Amino acid sequence: MGVYTRTQLEESGISRSGIARRIKLGALVRILPGIYSEPEPSYFELCTAVSLWRGDAVLSHASAAWLWDLSVLEPTVVHVTLPRYVRVTGSPLVTVHRRDVPVFEHRGMPVVSAVQCFVDVAATLTGIALEQFFDGNIGARVSWRAVTDHCETARGMAGIREVRRQLELCCPGTLSEPERLVARAVRARGVKMEINAPIGHYYGDLVDGPSKVDVEIDGRKYHIAPEPFDNDRKRQNWMVLRGWLVLRFSAATVYRNVDAVADEIVAVVRRRRKSRGA
Repeated sequence: MGVYTRTQLEESGISRSGIARRIKLGALVRILPGIYSEPEPSYFELCTAVSLWRGDAVLSHASAAWLWDLSVLEPTVVHVTLPRYVRVTGSPLVTVHRRDVPVFEHRGMPVVSAVQCFVDVAATLTGIALEQFFDGNIGARVSWRAVTDHCETARGMAGIREVRRQLELCCPGTLSEPERLVARAVRARGVKMEINAPIGHYYGDLVDGPSKVDVEIDGRKYHIAPEPFDNDRKRQNWMVLRGWLVLRFSAATVYRNVDAVADEIVAVVRRRRKSRGA
């Protein structure tokens, strides 16, 4: 794998002076005390190095999220959790967290559970990045119920309050970032709409059955490609003839003022719910 302990190198016949010589020549790099690798180790190899460095180290936070495929963004450092009583010398490659957590094995390394990643990320990420993490993973990777149940067992841990808030506001299942932004903004205003839900034999981006409102967020393809444009008009006519109100917004409009878009949607949905007695 390209990551070795000093003991492994010595057992292979390389003396300490030989290790030093290889480091000087650039054939080996020292990652951590007693841990070496070939030049330019991958992030996975850095995680391996940390797990070899200390037997009580558990990969966590952004590192665990990456290993569990909950995040496509490769972290810049390795996050590791150690027992509370442990004191270690810092390293620019490693961010140390101290607490007691259950240990799981994944991809051959000690790591926190996938549900614990949601707590860890909620304690370290903010804003759009945190929302995208929850919206992209709840339901698709880990169930909403599993994360909710874990909040009870991890009560008091940093990040739990934010996890609960995100579980209330998350909008999984959107197919584009503009859709996700609108769904979040509408949900934050107290209106919950179904995402990519069926309307007859069609599907709507954001659907409210009681008010019969369908919200469509259009990307550039609807303005430049004839076939999607024509099919979309047939679909809209089918809905309108059956009593549905279709609200359309361009992705550019969403990015320009998502709050105005959400305000309009919420006002229309609430007015039609009231008029329909829903």
